[in-house]
Amino acid sequence: MTRTHAPLAPLFLISAAAVGFEIALTRYFSIASWSEYGYWIISITMVGFAVSGVVLSLFKEFFAHRARQLLFVSPLLLMVTAAGGYYFATVVPFNPLEFQNPDLWFDQLRNIWKYYAVLFPFYFFTGLYIGLYFLTFQEEIPKIYGADLAGAGIGALAVLGLMYWIHPFQLLAALLPLLAVAGLFHLPAPLARRRPVYLLGLVVLLAAAEATLFAFQRADFNEYKAIYPPLHVQGNRVVEEFRSPRGYFLVLDNFTERLDTDFSNNFALLGVSAPPLTYGLYSDGNRLTSLPKGPVSDPGYVRAALDALPYELRPAADSLLIGTRGGFRLREALYLGARSVVALEPGDRLFELVSRERAYPDAALNDPRVRLLDSAPAVALAGVRGRYHVIDIASDFLQQADANKFAFTVEAMQDYFRALKPNGIASIPVSIREFTVYAVKMLETARGALAGMGIEHPERHLMVYRSSWNARILVSPQPFSEADIARLKAFAEKRSFDTSFYPGIDPAKVPIWNDLPLVSLDSETVLSRADQASDALREEGLRLLGPDHDSFVKDHFFNLEPATHDRPFFYSVLHVGELGKVLKRIALIPREELGLLINVAVLMQSLLLAALILGLPLVRYRRDRPKTEAILKAILYFAGLGLGFLFLEIYLIEKASFFLSDRTYAFAVVLAAMLIFSGAGSYYSGNYLKHPKRGLVLACIVIFVWILAALILLDPLLLWLLAAPMAVKVLVVVVVAAPLSFALGFPFPLGLYLFRGGRSHFLPWAWSLNGAFSVIATPLANLLALAVGYRIALVLALLFYATVLLTFPVTRGENRI
Repeated sequence: MTRTHAPLAPLFLISAAAVGFEIALTRYFSIASWSEYGYWIISITMVGFAVSGVVLSLFKEFFAHRARQLLFVSPLLLMVTAAGGYYFATVVPFNPLEFQNPDLWFDQLRNIWKYYAVLFPFYFFTGLYIGLYFLTFQEEIPKIYGADLAGAGIGALAVLGLMYWIHPFQLLAALLPLLAVAGLFHLPAPLARRRPVYLLGLVVLLAAAEATLFAFQRADFNEYKAIYPPLHVQGNRVVEEFRSPRGYFLVLDNFTERLDTDFSNNFALLGVSAPPLTYGLYSDGNRLTSLPKGPVSDPGYVRAALDALPYELRPAADSLLIGTRGGFRLREALYLGARSVVALEPGDRLFELVSRERAYPDAALNDPRVRLLDSAPAVALAGVRGRYHVIDIASDFLQQADANKFAFTVEAMQDYFRALKPNGIASIPVSIREFTVYAVKMLETARGALAGMGIEHPERHLMVYRSSWNARILVSPQPFSEADIARLKAFAEKRSFDTSFYPGIDPAKVPIWNDLPLVSLDSETVLSRADQASDALREEGLRLLGPDHDSFVKDHFFNLEPATHDRPFFYSVLHVGELGKVLKRIALIPREELGLLINVAVLMQSLLLAALILGLPLVRYRRDRPKTEAILKAILYFAGLGLGFLFLEIYLIEKASFFLSDRTYAFAVVLAAMLIFSGAGSYYSGNYLKHPKRGLVLACIVIFVWILAALILLDPLLLWLLAAPMAVKVLVVVVVAAPLSFALGFPFPLGLYLFRGGRSHFLPWAWSLNGAFSVIATPLANLLALAVGYRIALVLALLFYATVLLTFPVTRGENRI
């Protein structure tokens, strides 16, 4: 017999703590290993939810008769499993780099399963708690789902706010009190009469859980992260520490830190000053940049640097710096003769650190020729035409934030060309430490951008030169002149840099100072001759920019398709459809490319889980199950909801990342807005319980109109408002997400409501089905975006919700409208 008047407060608290723990675990993996392994957390979360639904469905009578006791004890179990699970997760000896070793990968696979084993119980009991609410208070499903979503949204915002104050390894400690408060509800009668004793026991349990997190957990940086060696150098000193949702920042001072400019091999012969000592800035253990220890009195060292050439080609330049390399590029640009410098340092932490240079009497920031802006390139260049002689991207800009990838797309290149004077130069850095493939892909991106602007011979507008470790691609709106080419060759020869490409290059007449052999991953062999130096970037560049461009790109082992704003993946050169070839050569694949393989692994596991959820309850209750028509409709209905909601959420997060110039802010704003407004929509959908199909039709109309409007109008709207203040842009994201999210809150509770009463065996099944396909949605959307771009998520979401509308799980004769 169902109860009414469900207490929503404990459900709200449990949902808030569960989402907070999920985000805290994602932060742990970002620091302890690398951010792409956060995908496992999404998978573990939804596996726990989905399996709990299957168990509830299979043993519904057992759990229904003990619902009150289980609702009481669950928060206590959650405190124990959260603290214990996190402790054991920190002692798992996971080393992601061993995945690329054919002899060691199986040990790491076992470690992944250990993560599942220790973290699964928390999300199983969380799912059990929510599922019991659905079973126990079946007439209040819209309110329950609304409280669940609202709690998750508020929990996400809360944990992101806590990141400013609490060490990322201790975030869970701030969430455990939510579980303790939830334990004050649903008390059995004997305990209700002895409340003081119970409260004392609850406090003791909370204290024990907190002690486990503070005293015993062994979270630390992975030994292969960039920060690990300098942290363990004798005499190392952490100068400053900053905490924020954008990262855990540390400034280190020790003798291993130097200005990481790419210098000439002939440094001493050039007679320039030595580079200054520096601090090192790290975020989540990844090296971001160097910071000056004091005034840079003599920046003459920059004459020996790879990135000095554009200023020799365009003396007295009006320059735009995209990234300042910790502030060093400000003084260096002036020293190289720049007439004016506009410098962009997006990201509040780096902007603040660079701005401190004003305290030095001779700091470049005190020079009237210099302006420092906390702005992304797309924002600063919106509407700018023909202003700069040089647009200079810092060599460490790409790695400093996920949103910086938008500075290396076709659209970004075209923004640079429009902002340059007719003879201006854009200087684009690419690392060639791992492979030349990223430089070749960037060259293809620049070529594609030029061709897209109607330039008939893009190769005449490109020059490439390099050191042993890095390359610079120079692009100009006008063809490079003979004088430009002569200066390039003289600059490179004097410094022992290599000229990999310029218009009219004759490879036989160009010396090679830094050997860069051409390696074939198809055959896993070195193609260059062993008895002479070679330049792989030159060989590939000549083919890319020559008459056999199309066949070269088509037959290349790697995917050289340029990055775009819709497909903004710089580190994405694996062919999604050729995983067999990739896996055979996994030892040679750059670590940055493993995100594709992780997505594939999560997707395969999610499909197996979905099959399990689809089958077991249907077999167990084959006599009591609804008609086959209703079951098939339910499968399509709840699968469509799980896929459609996540596809729209992922699309909005990506669009907001570009618009807000920060992925963390985008994630926080979109996730909170969608969950809170969806919760409100779910709560309001209770008005349509007598006519559920009517509520579904209205919601789907709103969703369809929103998707069609987004396909046509969203990109122009965001570009038009790109230069607006941050507060206005955040409000725009919320306003854009609100009507969609409110409508998205309708279909799930209206569909779930149909499984009450005599069909309640299948109520948790329907809920877990939605969860299982939500697991599938994340890796599937990521793989589709890698292959064709994010707009496909909108198109498929439209199809999913059309399926939802057509498969509302009612049989003939039931109340439809």
